[in-house]
Amino acid sequence: MIRILSKKIEKPKKNTKWLIQIFFTTLGLSVLFALIAELMLKDASLGLALMLVMLLMFGNIFFDVIGMAITVCNIKPLLELQKKQRREALIAIKLVKNADKVSSICSDVVGDICSILCGAGGVTIAIILIECFPGLNSLLISLLVNAIIASVTIAAKAIGKAYAINNPTKVVMWVAKNLSFFYKKRTKKCPKKP
Repeated sequence: MIRILSKKIEKPKKNTKWLIQIFFTTLGLSVLFALIAELMLKDASLGLALMLVMLLMFGNIFFDVIGMAITVCNIKPLLELQKKQRREALIAIKLVKNADKVSSICSDVVGDICSILCGAGGVTIAIILIECFPGLNSLLISLLVNAIIASVTIAAKAIGKAYAINNPTKVVMWVAKNLSFFYKKRTKKCPKKP
């Protein structure tokens, strides 16, 4: 007991470089996504606005599931899979070893940006509905549209997170398999004979 208490408690490492990178990555992606959403929603029809909001909701849920799966995934099954699916397993192991960063990018950066843009899309849908039906209460329409978007997103994220927690290896391997198409095969150079 005395030995346990006498051990030094490690302080979390400060990773200033990562914080700066994530700040500027988020800033850049936010500007890019907001610009795309603004261009698509400007003078958009109700159908296009609904489609864009649904796409953003799906992106939010999808990346949240990936972030959760990578966070809770155990590395041992991936090490066993490395013998059979070497390339995908190596990518999966790398993702799990960097779970804090990957999860932050998936859940916080991409997921939160999609959430914010969903809100902007909800406002656009509310404006279109108010213009189409001028007799309806504008405040009520706005509240209902945003409440529906939030409710559907939260319910779907809850289902997705439950799936990710129960099947983390499956999700991480699926992500790794899709990412493997972007990795070039590395060939080892043979040493020159003297």
